Parts: sequence; C-alpha cells; structure tokens
Amino acid sequence: MRATFLHMADCHLGYRQYNSRERQNDFTRAYLDIIETAIERKVDFVLLAGDLFERRAIDPITLSHAITGLERLKEAGIPCLAVEGNHELAYYRDSIGWVRFLAERELLTLLNPQFEGEKVGLPPYDGRQGAYVAPVPGLRVYGMRYYGSAAAPVVERVAEALAAADRQGVEYTIFMAHAGVERVLDHQGGALSHRALAPLRPHVDYLALGHFHKPFEFDDWIYNPGSPETNSLAEAAWPERGYYLVEVDTEREPKHRPALHANPRRPFERLFFKVDACETPADLVEGCRGHVERQRRQFRGKEPVVELRLSGVLPFDRGALDLKLLEQIVEEQYQPLLCFVRDDTRAAEFAVGTDQHLGRRELERQIIASLLERDNRFRDRSGAWTELTLAIKQSAVNGASADAILEELARGEARVLRGEETPC
Repeated sequence: MRATFLHMADCHLGYRQYNSRERQNDFTRAYLDIIETAIERKVDFVLLAGDLFERRAIDPITLSHAITGLERLKEAGIPCLAVEGNHELAYYRDSIGWVRFLAERELLTLLNPQFEGEKVGLPPYDGRQGAYVAPVPGLRVYGMRYYGSAAAPVVERVAEALAAADRQGVEYTIFMAHAGVERVLDHQGGALSHRALAPLRPHVDYLALGHFHKPFEFDDWIYNPGSPETNSLAEAAWPERGYYLVEVDTEREPKHRPALHANPRRPFERLFFKVDACETPADLVEGCRGHVERQRRQFRGKEPVVELRLSGVLPFDRGALDLKLLEQIVEEQYQPLLCFVRDDTRAAEFAVGTDQHLGRRELERQIIASLLERDNRFRDRSGAWTELTLAIKQSAVNGASADAILEELARGEARVLRGEETPC
C-alpha cells in the first residue's frame, strides 16, 4: 500500500496579533499556502491536528478564509481529516463549534472517540461522527480532540480499544491528537509523557500531533509540525516549521518517510543589546545604532516584525532613556511591519546610607550627592551638581516663577560644565 499525506496543525486563523490586521492576514496566507501545496503535490489526504481557529468565537471573514481553503481541497478531491484543538472547542452551553459546523457542511471529517461511561468506542465515521476513516484502502486514520489534563487516561482507554479493534486489511495506522509531549515546552499544558503514549505504539505507525507550536519528532513515530505562523516573539528562535509531507510505502522499512517543510511566513527579528558599557544616553544611542546596523546587514527578508530588547544595568537615570529614538533607529534600518523596543534593564543600586545625626540640610545634601555619584553623567562633578540641585530646590520653595527657575538652572548648568563653582 502506498499513500502520500500532508500533516499540519495550529493555523490559528483569525489571530489579530498585536492588533494588526496585516498579521491576521499573515495567518490566512500561511494556511492557504499549505493548502495549495497539498493540491500541487496531489496528496491523498490532509491531516489537520487541531486549532484551525484562534478563538471559539470567530468573525465572518475568518470563517470565509477557512472555507476557501477547505473548498479548494474538496474541489481537488482531497479529504481533510481533523480534530478539535483547545482554542476552538465549543463552549459547554453551545451545541456545536465552528469546526463541527465545517464538518456538517462536509468540508472536513471531524474525528473523535465515543464514550459510554468508562468505555471508549472507536466506531468508523458515519458522515457525522466517528473515531476513524480509511481515506486510502489499507490505511486507517483515528482522531482524538484536545482533552487537556484528562488526556492521559483517555489515551490509555483508546489504546485498549485499539488493541481490541478488528484490524483486518489495515496495513498502516495513523492516530491524530491535539496534545503535546512532555519536556518539549515545559511552560505549556496539555502535554503527555512518553510513558502515557507508549500503549499506543504497538497499534500506531504515525502519531500526528498538534498543540505545541514548536516542531518535534520522537522515535520515528511521533511527529509535530509546529505552527505555520509565528504566534509570539519567543517562537522566532525556534527551528523552521510548517507542515510534514509524508510518503507511505508498507512494503519497505520504515513504512513512512516524513519530511518537515517550512511554509512562507512573516520574518521576525529579535535584537538584544546590553547597556552596561554605555556611560551616557548618547553612548547608548550610538552603541545601539551600530548594533542594529550590523544585525540588519545579516538579515534577509522584508517588512519583518522586529523586537529590540535592552538588558543589563542602566548606568544613568531611566528618565534619560529615549525608547522612541531607539524605535526610530530600528524603523530606519528595517522598515518593519511592526517594531517593539523592550526595556529589561536594571537600575543601578540606589540605596543610600546616611548619617542620622546630621541636620536636615546636610542630610539632604548627602542623599543628593550619593544619588548623583551613581549616575555616570554627574559623577565627576557630583559636588557642583549637588549644590545646583539644592539651589534650584530652594528657589522653588521661595516661590520663584517657572521662568526664573529655568533661567537659574541654565546658568548653573553652564557654570558646572565650565568647571566653575556653583554658589550655595
């Protein structure tokens, strides 16, 4: 028996990432590109392992995009076999969700075991519901929707049902589920241990997963293609991903040859800049500019989503950090679709030790001087800057006008910069 199929998951249609309509369109483009690949390669069927949609409640445009892709497959005579993911499961008060809606219009086949008390049934799909179909003679595809923390006991009972099933004439078995595997993404739920999956192994040739956006495969039988689009900035560092094209030939070993392919997607660029060596705000801007320019020369792509992330200890007051200027530098270099500048810097330690026996005026002077000494811009002449600060403060206390205070500040700053003493 020979067959070719395409395995995809986590399309998340309708996701308006960063509230950007263009990003929402990117998710649709990725989905439709994979559909076109399936048609061009004349695959026998497509597996959609959950999370076709980003949300349970979708807008008409998102539904229209989903239908467009599925209708293209149907016109090409390629069945789409699907399971429901956690993002699109119907609310408990709703009779059906949107994936079920698509199944009732015969645009896809929605698979899931049937439950009778503690027993799990694996009946064939009857046009409305069922646990498996045979899209190619000798090949059987089972499906299981997202069960979250309850997935392990469900898998155990499914394995028992598979062991008892009549498998006469079945040469190759696929089991499709929306679930992750432990130790791939520790922070994400819905993961099954290898031990929990082991009972399926004697009965399943290809375990087709969705849910985790990071691609992975284990032991030549567990496969997860990852997400066709980038759902968060953290995913930008992951390997290329998109879909598997799988050739099956039961007369050879191994019986299948899966190949992971990357579909076209919006490029993401993450830039990291440490600020520790920057003495002044001007140093930081110029250092950051040089870093962005160097990274841009290595980048290939158009209109990316760009993140510039600052880290380290900021050696001057945070109020002097001009994030808008840094954003302009990134935009000039990349012409991005979207640009984000993140400030993850830590302030220098500003705890001040004081002599509690000092009078108010001297205590105030000590605190101001100590703070100024921690800022690289004022350290060399912290005494003069301290006296100027105290003088300005006293003028404000005495009721001086704003214009008078600004003039006094300008004169005092000029004297300090010339190295002259500032009167108390």
